[in-house]
Amino acid sequence: MKQDSMVRTQVYLSKEQEQALKSLALTSGTRQSELIREAVDLLLSEKNALQGQWKQALHEMKGIWADDKTAKQRMQMIREEFDR
Repeated sequence: MKQDSMVRTQVYLSKEQEQALKSLALTSGTRQSELIREAVDLLLSEKNALQGQWKQALHEMKGIWADDKTAKQRMQMIREEFDR
C-alpha cells in the first residue's frame, strides 16, 4: 500500500485484543498496523460479498410468481392486512 494514500486513525481495543494483536505481530513478523489494515480489508471484502449475494438472490427471485393466476389477488389481501 502506498504511504501517501494512507490516513492516520485511532481505534480502541480491549486488553485482550491488544495482547492478541501484539502476539500475532511478534509471531508473524508483521507490524500491528499492517495486521489491522488486513483485518479491515477482509471485513470490507466479506461485507461486499454478502451484499452481492443478497442482490443476486433478489435478482433470481424476479418473476417467480409470473405464472401464478392468484398472485395479484393474494398480494392485494396482504396489502389490505398491512393497511389496517
